[in-house]
Amino acid sequence: MPSSKTMDYDTLEATTSIYDMTDNKDNRLTLRSLKYNVDDPSRLRLCSLDDAEVRDIDKKYGDYFPGSSEELGWLGHFVKKSAHLEEFLVYGSNIFKNCSEESVDRFFEDLGKCNHIKKMEFSYVHLAEIICKLGSVIENSNITHWSLTRCYLGVPEVNRLFNASRDMKRLEELYVLHDVPNGEGLTDLDDDVMAGCIPSLAACTAMRNLVLVDLSMGMKSCAALSVILPRMANLMELDLEGNSINGNCVEVLVRGLSQCRRLHSLGLENNGIGDDGLEVLIQGLPASVCRLDLNDNEVTLARQLPLLRFKWLNLSGNTLSAGGPRVVAASLANKECRLETLHLFRTNIGDEGAPILATSIRSNQRLTCMSLTNGDITETGWDAFSSILCDTSSITATYSSNHSLQSLGYCDNMPEDIETLLELNSDEDNSRVAATKILQTHRHLDIKPFFDRKLDLLPHVVAWLERFAESRLDLKLSSIFEFVRAMPQEVVDGVAGKQKGKKRTRNSS
Repeated sequence: MPSSKTMDYDTLEATTSIYDMTDNKDNRLTLRSLKYNVDDPSRLRLCSLDDAEVRDIDKKYGDYFPGSSEELGWLGHFVKKSAHLEEFLVYGSNIFKNCSEESVDRFFEDLGKCNHIKKMEFSYVHLAEIICKLGSVIENSNITHWSLTRCYLGVPEVNRLFNASRDMKRLEELYVLHDVPNGEGLTDLDDDVMAGCIPSLAACTAMRNLVLVDLSMGMKSCAALSVILPRMANLMELDLEGNSINGNCVEVLVRGLSQCRRLHSLGLENNGIGDDGLEVLIQGLPASVCRLDLNDNEVTLARQLPLLRFKWLNLSGNTLSAGGPRVVAASLANKECRLETLHLFRTNIGDEGAPILATSIRSNQRLTCMSLTNGDITETGWDAFSSILCDTSSITATYSSNHSLQSLGYCDNMPEDIETLLELNSDEDNSRVAATKILQTHRHLDIKPFFDRKLDLLPHVVAWLERFAESRLDLKLSSIFEFVRAMPQEVVDGVAGKQKGKKRTRNSS
C-alpha cells in the first residue's frame, strides 16, 4: 500500500467502507460521525492507544486512536471536508508513535484546511513534538479558545505558543496550566522568559478569560501584563495561580487591572501576597470585581482591613493572626457587607475565633456560606453558632436569629443540630424558615402581648397556624383557648352578636 502522503483518499473513499479504513470501533464511530454528520461531529479528540483512562473511563464521541499512518490519513481526509468540526483536542503522549512523520505532517495540513475550528485543547501532551506543525491551524482566525493543561513544554515551545497568539485576534480564552506531575516540563521557565512572552497577548483584544498558572511569573511578568491589560476591555476572569507574585507585584498589576471595567473574578491562589497586597487589591481593583481568590498566600489580617466589597472571598490556607477573626467579624457585621461566600478553611480560627465570627452574623442576611477549618473547632466553638442560628430564649429572639447561613463547610465534627439548622436555612423564604424554627422550639406561643387587639387578632393567629403548623393541632387549640380564657365575655358577646341579626328565610322559589 502506498504511504499516506501519496494515497489519493478522495478516489479511495468511493470504494472503501469505514470498516476497511480502521479496525478500531471508536475510530469507526468518529469517521462515521465526520462523514455523515451524525452523533457529535463538532468534536474530535486524538488519544493515545496506551491511555487506558481515556479508553475505558472518559471515552466519548469524537475520540480517535491513531494506530497507523493510514488511519491518521483517513481522519485527516474527513477532517478537511468537515463543515461542522469546532473542537480539536489532543489527550496524552505518544499519540503518533505508530504513524510516520509524513503522515503526521499531512494530517496537520488537512486540519489547517478546516476553518470552522474554534476551540483547541491539549492535555498531557509533549507539545514540542507537534507545536511546529500547528502553523496552518493557528493561522485560522476563527479560534476563540486555546487550552494547554499539564503539557510538557520548554522555553522554545512557550515562545512559539505566545507568538502564535498574535494571529488569534478572536481569542477569547487562553488557559495555560503547567502543574505537570513529577515536576517535569516547564523547569527552565523564569520571570524573564514570561516577561518576554506576555507582550504578544496585546493582539488578543477579545480576551475574556486569561489563565496563566504555574509559569514562574514575578515582578517583570506582572509589569508586562499590566501594560497590555487595558487593551483587554472584555476581560472577565484572570487567574494567576501558583506564580511568584507578592505585594509589590500586586501593586504593579493593579495599575493595569484598574482599567478592566468588566473584570469580575481574580484568582491569585498559591502566591506570596500578604496584608499589604490585600489592601492594594481592596483599594485598587475596579468595582466590577466581586470574586477574589487568595487561597494559600501570606495574609494574616494583623490590622483592620475592610472585606466588604467582595461577594465571594477565599482566604483559606492563610494563617490568620490572633486578631484576624475580629477583622473578619467587623466586615460581616457591617450593613454594607456584600459577602455571600467566605472560605476560611485552614486559617487557624479555632474555638476562640468561632464565637467571634458567630456573633457577627446574627443580623447578616447576605452570607450563605462560611467554610471553617475541619478539626480545629470543637463542640465548644460550634455551640456559639447554635444560638445564632436559632436563639430559643424567646419567640422574638428566634424570629431575629440568622436564617440565611446555609453552610459552614465540610466538617466531620459538626453537631447534628447545627447541620439541621443550616439545612433549614436553605429555604429561600426566610419568613417560612423563621416560622418553622419558632414552631419547632416553642411548644407554647405566648400571645398575651397581643391581647390589646382583642378578637381582631384571632383570625390572623389561626391563619398563621394553618399556614405553618399543619401538624400542630395542639398549638392551634391552645392559642384559641388562651384567647377564650383571657377574654371570655368578648367571645360570648361576639357569638351572641351574630345571633341578633335578622332571621334568614328560605328562598321559596
